[in-house]
Amino acid sequence: MCPLLFMTVSGKNVTPPELPATARQQLNTACDRALVDVLHLLCVRTVVAIGKYTESRVRSSLRDAGIANVNIAAIMHPSPANPAANKSWNDIALAQLREAGLLEYVQ
Repeated sequence: MCPLLFMTVSGKNVTPPELPATARQQLNTACDRALVDVLHLLCVRTVVAIGKYTESRVRSSLRDAGIANVNIAAIMHPSPANPAANKSWNDIALAQLREAGLLEYVQ
């Protein structure tokens, strides 16, 4: 979604699902609106969602905006908290892009 970073005072990463509900709703509303505006402005045909949270937000945003003609491809998020991503995220992401028919656009 929006390229934002949230951290505690100690520097620990705070993911959007960990935000207080009110703050998370405000963030989702702003990001959803921005996503839909960009999709319309750029006539986007495919969105690559990085991570399950982003994928769910994209699907929700498109559904709420009545947009049905945009494809959604999802790839694993390279989170340090994800053991699979720590091993070979690059290979996994490339395979997922290949499966989605999008690899030719990023190489």
